[in-house]
Amino acid sequence: MAKAYTQAEFDSLIEKVEKVDIRVKEYLELAGYEKWARLYAPVNRGWTMTSNIAESINVALVSARELPIYDFLEEVVPSTEYLHTVNDGGRNYTVCLLERKCVCGRFQVDELPCPHAWAVLKSKFLMPGEYCSNYYKPNIIVMTYDVPVYPLPEKNDWNIPPHVAEEVVLPPKWKRPPGRLKKKRNKPLSELLQPKNQHSCSICGQGGHNKRTCRNAPRNK
Repeated sequence: MAKAYTQAEFDSLIEKVEKVDIRVKEYLELAGYEKWARLYAPVNRGWTMTSNIAESINVALVSARELPIYDFLEEVVPSTEYLHTVNDGGRNYTVCLLERKCVCGRFQVDELPCPHAWAVLKSKFLMPGEYCSNYYKPNIIVMTYDVPVYPLPEKNDWNIPPHVAEEVVLPPKWKRPPGRLKKKRNKPLSELLQPKNQHSCSICGQGGHNKRTCRNAPRNK
């Protein structure tokens, strides 16, 4: 529900929540949709809760690399030079390259070509990179670190406002669970579904085993 791109999709999901427990729906309304729902956000953002900006960019780029699976979109019909209709699974989606919008909502929210826009760009032999937001490009990412970091003066010279100095910082309510801390990051589903590199046998050239367990005939060199 938080990741819904269209109003119809969001309304359908919130209706299901209401049927399960209306108190949950009331709580979400009280919290404010704009705080957690992509559709109501005042600005476009990555919506990826990670430890740093690199993880957010990686998720977006992984999604972009998955777009070629939509090579099987049935038809791309140009209405004008910039306006196209893409048939995907029996449903038509309108893509506007001039405004970088698609009725599915992903093109304008993620500021990356959605699968339907990708199909249009491919049919017109256009470069998808030209229709991506500059925020995904390396030179812009590097500029985010251009802000100077000023050193702090001696602690005795700090000018701390009274309301800050009187603030009492309490320890967290939750204690760290026992056991060794987890060092590996949580991989997104799209990354987990990618095929893993499979080693091949040096004798027969087939995968799934090595030369010590090989029972096949040697490959022709």
